[in-house]
Amino acid sequence: MKDMRMFISALEKESPNQVVRVTKEIDPKYEVSALIRKLADAGKNPILIFEKVKGSRYRLVCNVCEGREKFALAMGCSVGDVEDTYFRRETEVLKGQKNFSPITLSKTESPCKEVVLIGNDVNMFDFPVVTHHQGEAPYITRGIGIVKFPDVDAYHAAHYRLMVKEKNRGVTHITPGRHLWDIYNYRNDRNEPLEIAFVIGSNPLWSLGSQSRISHPPYEYDVMGALLGEPLELVRCETIDVKVPAWAEIIVEGEILPGELESEGPWGDFTRYSVVAERPPVHIKAITCRKDAIFQDMGAWTMAGAYLPRIPLTAHMIRKLKEAVPDVVSFRYGPNPELFYGLISIKKRHPGQPKQAILAAMAADHYLKYVICFDEDINLDSNFRITWALATRVQAEKDIFIISGVLGTDLDISAAENGLITKVGIDATAKPYLKDIPNPAMIPKEILKAIRIEEYLPGYKL
Repeated sequence: MKDMRMFISALEKESPNQVVRVTKEIDPKYEVSALIRKLADAGKNPILIFEKVKGSRYRLVCNVCEGREKFALAMGCSVGDVEDTYFRRETEVLKGQKNFSPITLSKTESPCKEVVLIGNDVNMFDFPVVTHHQGEAPYITRGIGIVKFPDVDAYHAAHYRLMVKEKNRGVTHITPGRHLWDIYNYRNDRNEPLEIAFVIGSNPLWSLGSQSRISHPPYEYDVMGALLGEPLELVRCETIDVKVPAWAEIIVEGEILPGELESEGPWGDFTRYSVVAERPPVHIKAITCRKDAIFQDMGAWTMAGAYLPRIPLTAHMIRKLKEAVPDVVSFRYGPNPELFYGLISIKKRHPGQPKQAILAAMAADHYLKYVICFDEDINLDSNFRITWALATRVQAEKDIFIISGVLGTDLDISAAENGLITKVGIDATAKPYLKDIPNPAMIPKEILKAIRIEEYLPGYKL
């Protein structure tokens, strides 16, 4: 499946109810988000293809990256094996066991080059750019931003938002402490513009690979190829020295000039607060797209949470934690609002290991604000088991520690200073060790397995 269209076709064939084509005209200002939220509240997240969008001749697609089932189909694995499959394929790239270096196509071979608009022909408002919440601006939500690394023919790719202010100008958000931040500062310090392309309309495996936290080299394009099972096909941009996925729906080419900042927002990201801040504007130089391009919106996070970034982030965290504390068993993000909370399970052999693992987690991901370490008997996907361990294995005065003045996300509105936060660690392991505490009350497994509800409650609907 080279592109988003092939993926949608495969999903529609596999699960027809997971792709819905909406023929009634819809307004991209609030109505799209309202429909998606209502579906999410009902526990549904089908791909929605809007055939008629007010004010635009282009179609709009939403929910391409919502839900584990879609990533399972894209990677050719079971739903329960999504995280392990991602971890395995990324590890093969990191260890050099498989090479999925991207290849470059010509312009005529690249679907995203069917239409080329440069200079005065550029108009972002031709596309169905969605306004999600009351009082907010229209946004390209989580397009894959592509920038070239200094002095090498290699690229960084990650999700970045782009507020559309004028037909040829937007404002983006650059997260402090991440790769783009370093590249942006490198160019800024040399009084050079930063060239950046935004990819809109992506195969979900491109989006997944763009969330990788690997150290470079290798690069996100290599991970995307590993997930696809074949090298990613790229094409050179028209006005900037950047290569982008050739099978994208739309490419927005631009540059960030040194020293420029202006108001961005309001926009409600995964924190669900609509905020305004001074951030770098993007001067749009060109747009290339397919003749019948489908504009992709990834929206503000639903109450189901940010599932897309959790898959690569979980792989990154397990790898980093096991490097620091080999007895770490697993790691999960959650509960909502997802990325602020980290949960670790460990086979504790020394009383200092839980805090060591917690500190390693905080160092590995600056988004984490609360990190809890549990014994290996606690299922990190079970809210009951988590709260049970917190209630029965924690004494606050000795098991909770606080670290202030740590780099966190600049999206945390509670921070007194931009991106400077306080982090909390909780050792929720049994004291001194799991083997030393009373056995939990359990029903004999053989009895539990043998009991059949239908034998005792005939006709009862489960």
